[in-house]
Amino acid sequence: MYTLIKISWRNIWRNRTRTLVITIALVLGIMGGIFSAAIRLAAEEQQFEDTIENMISHVQIHHPEFLANPEAHYRIPDGQSIAAEIDNQGVAAAISARLVMDGMAASANMNTGVRIKGIQKDAEAKTTRLDNLLEEGTYFDEDWRLPSVIIGRQLAKDLMVETGSRIVLTFQDIDGEIVSSSFRVEALYRVTSRRFEERTVFVQDDILGDLVGEPDAVTEIAILLEDAELYRNTTEELRAKYPGLEIRHWADMEPTLHYSLEILDQVLIYLVGVIILGVSFGLLNTILMSILERVRELGVLLSIGMKRIKVFSMVVMETTMIAIIGGAVGLVLSFIMIRILNQHGVNIPGGEGLEDFGFAAVLYPELPTSFYFEIGGVVILFAILASIYPAWKAIRLAPAEAVRAE
Repeated sequence: MYTLIKISWRNIWRNRTRTLVITIALVLGIMGGIFSAAIRLAAEEQQFEDTIENMISHVQIHHPEFLANPEAHYRIPDGQSIAAEIDNQGVAAAISARLVMDGMAASANMNTGVRIKGIQKDAEAKTTRLDNLLEEGTYFDEDWRLPSVIIGRQLAKDLMVETGSRIVLTFQDIDGEIVSSSFRVEALYRVTSRRFEERTVFVQDDILGDLVGEPDAVTEIAILLEDAELYRNTTEELRAKYPGLEIRHWADMEPTLHYSLEILDQVLIYLVGVIILGVSFGLLNTILMSILERVRELGVLLSIGMKRIKVFSMVVMETTMIAIIGGAVGLVLSFIMIRILNQHGVNIPGGEGLEDFGFAAVLYPELPTSFYFEIGGVVILFAILASIYPAWKAIRLAPAEAVRAE
């Protein structure tokens, strides 16, 4: 075996230029595939983090009629008590009991429909990290004559207002009566979803509760779980405990994102696999050319008694060695590349337009270590498959004819 390995190693370096060209092609193919996979994974994970952790949480609870009619009238009975009970169960990393309703926001220049969220500032900071999403202003710290409101950057542009400006929120109270109240813009927040920015405003729940006529009213309970993988089990348990309420997990609320994440691992392997498959044809061609150049040599080996299985193994070994060299270099360089890009980020051309779909303009790619091993396995597998035809051609040679070949 050692002799066979030694011969195979010498054979692949007989034509250094050809070997280096196919090795470099394999390295670049691996790097390109891994870069594409890392960008795709970064985009999906960024969207998951922004959508789930900053906007909707893992589980939400509502009155059964609230989804069709987001009004204060459809509040959760004893919502504060239910939120406290769930918090005491220990499954929630954070929980926010909100007073949410649809309404209108108006400035001196413009008016538009919005979703008004009355929140407890500390609970919301733990649940959606709203305090860390502020682009300017403070997090309900100002003591103004008018109550404070935090609005999205995009909504501020639409209303042509800034921090310190006055806006009017109009909505229905628990009896269905129209209520209007003035608020002072204390801060602007920024998320990747432009739709969320232009539609969602935050006020403190006690102020909003007084305006709707019930200080402790709750229309939405958002739950951020300790273990995100338990979202289905937790939802089923809550449905069994509170059968009169509408309880949904994030996959129900964002089915497209859920489907995308479910197939992501397979898609990434297939994506890199297709690129490596293309490079494998180049590897096949290289080995086949090497066989055709060594017909006489192989004929001599077969004539002096070298078994065909050893000739077959030698060709497979030569292909595998090239794949191991190119694969190892490609994976190491890819790992270094991803680490650098993770620190500095990748600017996506036209990224501002992607914000309409919930994607960030700058991505920070990162891949699990296991992914590199999986790709290494794919490279070796494709190399072995690519070597079968050249190896088969080699053992099919007739020794008498091969030794007379020019």
